Amino acid sequence: MKYLPLLLLLMSTFLFSQKNGTITYKSYFAHVQATEELKERNRMDYQEALDEEMMAKMLRFSLDFNEKESLFYLSESLISDAESKSVRAYVTGMFYGMAKFYINRETDELTEQLPYSFAILLRNKKASFIDWNLTNESKNINGYTCYKATYTYIQKWKGREFPWPVIAWYCPEIPVSLGPVRYSGLPGLILELQEDKRGYIVEKIEFLDKEVQIEKPTEGEELTVEEIKNRDNKIKRELLNQE
Repeated sequence: MKYLPLLLLLMSTFLFSQKNGTITYKSYFAHVQATEELKERNRMDYQEALDEEMMAKMLRFSLDFNEKESLFYLSESLISDAESKSVRAYVTGMFYGMAKFYINRETDELTEQLPYSFAILLRNKKASFIDWNLTNESKNINGYTCYKATYTYIQKWKGREFPWPVIAWYCPEIPVSLGPVRYSGLPGLILELQEDKRGYIVEKIEFLDKEVQIEKPTEGEELTVEEIKNRDNKIKRELLNQE
């Protein structure tokens, strides 16, 4: 019986650590860009596609979380400065490397900090906006059994809608209802996620025995779709006048 307090302490420490930590993801193109068809059609485009695929694998993203909040962001870029600046910027932007995604599970709040050509935007919505389709399909990722869930994210831009298929592989063994970018709400941590052309797969899972401090993004403007369209058109007109 004298061991009970120590056992309770160890259990409480373990449970606490399960609520705090950092998940590291590496990115990749969900679909092969440098195809043999492209190689036969245009060697230069094929080489550029190879470079883009290589650069994507050199980005590292962190998902910091505590009991209530989480933040997903680019934490490291291993892309050499010697690489093409424009291609480097394209690949980094493609994988949300200049954006931040904050979730507060207690208030069901999702804040996206998104850089545009004319401003940094803040978008707010419910974190639980996703209606996941759970399946029985499973696969092993880094020794964990994961199950497939699907969703179609609708990206709205300039009055048009672009459907992006989303595939998430989540692990019920890890009771952290979070994942890359804006996606959460599954019964386990998302170890791999594909959103349209983007892919993220877990590289390291680190639980901590102290609370992780999360800072909500506040820099940026909250603009309506119409305001974004007007700003974008203004930039285009100014560029045309300079030519």
